[in-house]
Amino acid sequence: MGSFRAHGLTVPVWDLPSAVGAEDVEKPAAEFAERLAAALATDAPLTADERRARGGLTNRQVTLS
Repeated sequence: MGSFRAHGLTVPVWDLPSAVGAEDVEKPAAEFAERLAAALATDAPLTADERRARGGLTNRQVTLS
């Protein structure tokens, strides 16, 4: 799994085997969407672990031009 930024948004990218079809990822993608929506809906301050994880992600960003 990876991600890229487009217009200020982080876009997730998955590297799937060629034998995997859309029907194989529909349920996991829907579950991910639910968890993402719940995470985006909270306005609680980040915990120390969450701040550390965010820092790890931002340190790995690459800018494409």
